Amino acid sequence: MVLYFSAFVVSASLLVAPIQAACQVNAATGTHVEMEQELDARLTAAQRQQFDAAKKAQLAEQYAEASAGFKALLQDLPGDSLLTKWASDAALDMGDSAYALGMLKPLVQANFQDWQAVSMLARAAAESGDKQTRDAAMMNMVMLRQHGMTPPNMTQYVLERMKVGGNVMTFRCSLVPWGPYKAYYVGQVADAKGATFLLISLESSDADQVVFAKQHAKEAAAGFREFTLDAYRETGLNQAGQRTQTHSTYKYYMGQPPYDVVREEFLNIANGKTSPVSSRTGLIVPQ
Repeated sequence: MVLYFSAFVVSASLLVAPIQAACQVNAATGTHVEMEQELDARLTAAQRQQFDAAKKAQLAEQYAEASAGFKALLQDLPGDSLLTKWASDAALDMGDSAYALGMLKPLVQANFQDWQAVSMLARAAAESGDKQTRDAAMMNMVMLRQHGMTPPNMTQYVLERMKVGGNVMTFRCSLVPWGPYKAYYVGQVADAKGATFLLISLESSDADQVVFAKQHAKEAAAGFREFTLDAYRETGLNQAGQRTQTHSTYKYYMGQPPYDVVREEFLNIANGKTSPVSSRTGLIVPQ
């Protein structure tokens, strides 16, 4: 069992390439998600230059400069939804979740169909410790996915990011279980240089359900699935020059555990505070 992410490269901002289908007027509700072309039409030449400079800074991970630029533009265009999202995105990357939370709450209250704002609100709330708002935003994202109001190729979003010792862990919540092992949550641990060396996941592989159904027929018939807590640690190249991982399983669950349980277990694994029940090493990662 190997967990690998051919599409795990994430842009500096989910606002870089807005999805056309997600940015149109909804005929049933009349709600609308602002597109960059609309903002562009309202900007002066000087403001456009300032906006481009702030975006460039954000993509270059110069978050303080980006934040200052977006906030200055919001002084000229108060309440603009797209500028609010850019400013909130920069704030989150700076660690200022309180600012992002305060900006995003009214934006989502005005339009709960804006998946960009809702996903960022979930993160801002999670990083601020506002569990009620976090859970509501997570449920909102599920609803948007069910109604086809998120990009069709969007399988997950960043729910939380935090320091773990000298490393950084990014928690990702799946909109739909994905991959061969049906990942529901993934914790991506990267070192100070940004290199990912550990992936932790809550999984519910379809293949595992066959054995689960035989051992727990009543629960399986009632709709329960078996979930496992797994980790995949990079172990370098083998003698053939192939990338390898060590796969470890830490826990089994009957039914999906809540996020707070998953979060605590992810942190325990990342901090080396728990031991696996089984491990296999030297597993080759497909290219």
